[in-house]
Amino acid sequence: MCGICGYAGFERDANMLARMTGVIEHRGPDDDGFLLEDQVGLGMRRLSIIDVAGGQQPITNEDATVSIVFNGEIYNYKSLADDLIRRGHQFRTHCDTETILHLYEEYGVDCLQHLRGMFTFAIYDKNQQRLFIARDRLGVKPLYYWERNGKLVFASEIKSILECPDVPREPNMAAVDAYLGLRYVPGPETMFAGIRKLPAAHWMIWSHGQSRMERYWAPELHSGPYQPDEYYRERFAELFTESIRLRLMSEVPLGSFLSGGLDSSAIVATMSGLMNRPVKTFSVGFNWQGDELPAAREVAQKLGCDHHEIVCRPEDMALLPKIVWHLDEPVGDAIVVPMYLLSQLARQHVTVVLTGEGADETMAGYFPHKVMYWARQYARRTPRAIQNLLVKPLVGRLPTQFLNLAFDYPAKLGERGRRKLLDYLTLLQAQQPKAEYQFLISLFDKRDKDGLYTEELRPHENMLPMHNGLHLNDGSAPYLDQLLALQYAHWLPDDILMKQDKMTMANSIEGRVPFLDHVLVEFLMQTPPHLKLHRTTNKALLRDYLRKVLPQDVARRPKKPFYIPLDKYLGKGSFGEIVDTCLSEESVRRRGYFTWEGVRKLREAVAGGDFLFGKQVLSLVMLELWHRIFIDRESGWVS
Repeated sequence: MCGICGYAGFERDANMLARMTGVIEHRGPDDDGFLLEDQVGLGMRRLSIIDVAGGQQPITNEDATVSIVFNGEIYNYKSLADDLIRRGHQFRTHCDTETILHLYEEYGVDCLQHLRGMFTFAIYDKNQQRLFIARDRLGVKPLYYWERNGKLVFASEIKSILECPDVPREPNMAAVDAYLGLRYVPGPETMFAGIRKLPAAHWMIWSHGQSRMERYWAPELHSGPYQPDEYYRERFAELFTESIRLRLMSEVPLGSFLSGGLDSSAIVATMSGLMNRPVKTFSVGFNWQGDELPAAREVAQKLGCDHHEIVCRPEDMALLPKIVWHLDEPVGDAIVVPMYLLSQLARQHVTVVLTGEGADETMAGYFPHKVMYWARQYARRTPRAIQNLLVKPLVGRLPTQFLNLAFDYPAKLGERGRRKLLDYLTLLQAQQPKAEYQFLISLFDKRDKDGLYTEELRPHENMLPMHNGLHLNDGSAPYLDQLLALQYAHWLPDDILMKQDKMTMANSIEGRVPFLDHVLVEFLMQTPPHLKLHRTTNKALLRDYLRKVLPQDVARRPKKPFYIPLDKYLGKGSFGEIVDTCLSEESVRRRGYFTWEGVRKLREAVAGGDFLFGKQVLSLVMLELWHRIFIDRESGWVS
């Protein structure tokens, strides 16, 4: 695991490359390396995991005409290397980085089709005078770039690109609006004007000041007859176990995050069956009703794990400025704080952790999956007159405490939640699944924005296209599979995996995601929908697997979202001071994006304990912190 960076189209600049590499030292504290050629520079920071003694980068081929810097892990590199040696390639190391290099020599850009793992890399081909950069299929590892007037700058983190003096520090106003709607910035845009994300499953080639980009993989949706259910149960067990086994490859200490839920419990149980020593497990909680620590502790005890815990306290929210710096962009999700603390704890014991990201996206684990799936049945089977004359008036009169019973979180929806539900019932009648999905996951909807935006931000509303290249209702695949594929476009790489990468790498630890092995993902996209979501039970296939490796009570556990009691944190201690500073009347008016009256009302509404208001206030705080740290470059926020 590493951090990589580089440029093309510039005069040789060792100082700039050193700055770009130095600012991402946390991604690889063990080593650094540089390649300087005419117009091209490559840099890296290394976290040593495979071939600790001999895997220094950049690595070059036998005649030094092709060079590579690489971030990630290739889990099938040994079999690939054996084949390449039979074809006459000569290896100087035992690491996966050199395998990619020789694979490129053999197959060119098609080398990507042979790789099984998570990766971003940059290859400079001196003979062809071209730079080749690529990102893994699911977007586990991030890669950003800036391009203008024949020049290209790229890096694992945006802050590295900002070390280039040609790159301006300007906010992308359309991305500001998109962030407030989605709680993250959808790719390929970023919060910085001109800096973009290389999308998952894409490569880019730069040569002589020109570039081109192509997609090399996409999940294939099922369109034919299904096998018997037992076939899928057996095949899932095989592929999931294989994915775990591949991710145990390491020359340094290794463990797993453990929440006590289905995903992490399945990972740890499988690891326990494959390892000849207790699995080191790490959990985070809050010491409040509904906390996950007791469940994690129970699973760890049953499996004989070497278990470690940490509690996230209200005062830990003071870490937000530092966390925003590591994220590069604001994220409207307080989960980044416990993720940071959990990674910090794990780094005291291991260098590699397995994590459960991707299970919800591949096996319909989220609350909106159930809502959209059953709402579709309701819209199809309920006459429009009954919807309008009976259902919607009933929802409008039903006490909010009854609505709260259907909510997955231990918080209340309140009147704001009722209004959102009524809007959703109206939207259902238009039969536009993309709009329904975006509405369900949105934090600030149109009504919210109308009461908050100033004239400076209003012209940029809804300017970013969402979910490019993905289609629902094309009639060729089950609706649920189309919905899951929709999340591969942005939510998974731009939010879920970005947070996992940035919070683990902030603490110099590598996170591996067995649920996103692309062979397993391709299989899951071919499985029948009822093995993912069966009536009100999600992850049916995973639950069947868990019954074989853990006690029945674990397999039957309902999905519990990782909930942070923001309404109890917002006014406390140093976090309260951050909120007061970022959302003061002076600060709001100076920034100019929002009306003070709108922000004031929102802050007052948090005291009522409604779930959405606390998340909205946090999102505004994260945006202001990002602005102060990256655009205004205020000192004192990050030590």
